Amino acid sequence: MNDKNMACEAIFYGRYSHEDSTDKSILDQEASCARYAERIGAQIVARYTDLAISGAALLIRRGVMDMLRDLENQSAKILVVDHLDRLTRDEGDMAFIFKQLQFHGIALHSVAHGKVDRNTAAIMAIVGRSQLESTAHAVKRGQQGRIRAGKNAGGRPYGYCLVGRNGDLAPDIGDGMRVGEADVVRRIFKERLEGRSPRDIAARLNRDGIQAPRGDRWNASTLNGSRTRRNGILRNPIYGGTREWNRVKMTRHPVSGKRISRPNGEADVVRVEVPDLALVSKEDFGAVQQLFPQDRAERPEKFRRAKTILTGLLKCGCCGGGMSMKDKSRGRIRVQCSTMKESGSCDNRSSYYLDDLVEASLGGLKDRLTHPQALAVMVKAYNEERIKLAGDTAEKRRILGKKLEVLQTREKRIWDDYEGGLFDASIAGPRLAELKLQIQQLETEMGELPAIPVNVVLHPGSISAFAKHIDALLHSFEVQITDENREAAEAARTLIDKVVVTPSAMGTNVEIFGIVGHLIAATKNSRSGIEKMLGGTLVAEEGLEPPTRGL
Repeated sequence: MNDKNMACEAIFYGRYSHEDSTDKSILDQEASCARYAERIGAQIVARYTDLAISGAALLIRRGVMDMLRDLENQSAKILVVDHLDRLTRDEGDMAFIFKQLQFHGIALHSVAHGKVDRNTAAIMAIVGRSQLESTAHAVKRGQQGRIRAGKNAGGRPYGYCLVGRNGDLAPDIGDGMRVGEADVVRRIFKERLEGRSPRDIAARLNRDGIQAPRGDRWNASTLNGSRTRRNGILRNPIYGGTREWNRVKMTRHPVSGKRISRPNGEADVVRVEVPDLALVSKEDFGAVQQLFPQDRAERPEKFRRAKTILTGLLKCGCCGGGMSMKDKSRGRIRVQCSTMKESGSCDNRSSYYLDDLVEASLGGLKDRLTHPQALAVMVKAYNEERIKLAGDTAEKRRILGKKLEVLQTREKRIWDDYEGGLFDASIAGPRLAELKLQIQQLETEMGELPAIPVNVVLHPGSISAFAKHIDALLHSFEVQITDENREAAEAARTLIDKVVVTPSAMGTNVEIFGIVGHLIAATKNSRSGIEKMLGGTLVAEEGLEPPTRGL
């Protein structure tokens, strides 16, 4: 058996858990397994590894999953690992792996335990799981002890630096080359108490070139954070001299293996006063907390209905971001780029009267679109467009059909793997359910595709009806949407996908996208002069750039 030509073929599997480990760990494991294989008269012919990944979850480990898939085509009769906890630390996963090995006639060997039977494998997996839980408990206990002693037991919050061998916190006061993070935090609280909004504060920090906590640009969410997790700069109690620990817990998803963060209950949170770490006074910190909305029962749905005729439809032509209300001037609403407001990263600092934008976008609809000739041209073009869309529908149906075919093939493969014993029901079931949902969504999307269109016929009576409808819509152009004009306003909003506002050397360009733009663009090739009557310049063959003097 010591003759290599007669040696039994073996598979090696190795794994290390932590990112701060190196590939040397795998090399050491492989060398140990190679020596063991040589002692029992075997030779390693296949190698599978997982680097920097926990043994608590199976599906997220590409190496071990590839190994299991390849078992059917392997001539090897032995799987060698340095220790069973390299293979898995979960008793359920161990039972699954052992069944696969047994089905393919492959024996499990461990350098630490020799040849492993089913009972030993199960017991060692339970021991591995217990060690994980015991280690986690010990680490958490040690962290809690450090917290109660007023020391640091976690990461480094913004505004502080790590000092000493134990990584304790101290305010970051900066040096001659840079502004200290502690001073930035004090500035944020000071400006918030002076009445500046988080968006305005973020924009000012970006303007001054101050680096954000994650190296990107500052924005309002960096300051506001989460109410339940209390992780924004304006919410983190450490800046007021109170350290909170154990606000969240990490749990691993049983199918995907991903670690998920969940807030803990108030009873689980440990709070310790650390006055030496306070960057602002208790009074100032409390005053800032009062600036957040206090009514937790307030339902956000009530704020989601459009309040003005162009709410959610206005886009900045410079950055593509949305536009929102800036202020009121002489009773008129002014809007500006939200990205510029949020982070100052857009150069479009202009503000626009909302009623001027409404007039530029929709104010001429009645005169432009209720003329009989214009309606005739638009209906003709509309019919031509619907025929074109029928071709688009066929193409979409073909694309969706290909996607559906791929999902159905993937579903069949999982069924084949399950029936072949590669997966048990606890693993195959959730994956099949997810695929089934995706297949149903695609089938629903295909079912919702429009049928072959029928041409629209322009009835004489429809002209006056259309004119009345447009007239009703114009009553909603008072900018603000009320209960009285909401129905007409929402109808008008369905005519528009977006309105892009771009400053130019000549003033302001307003481009309309959606049904309104398409209707006006439909007259492009007309010889009847309707295009001139409708007015406007076509933009990218799908929008309208009407004259917007006075903006």
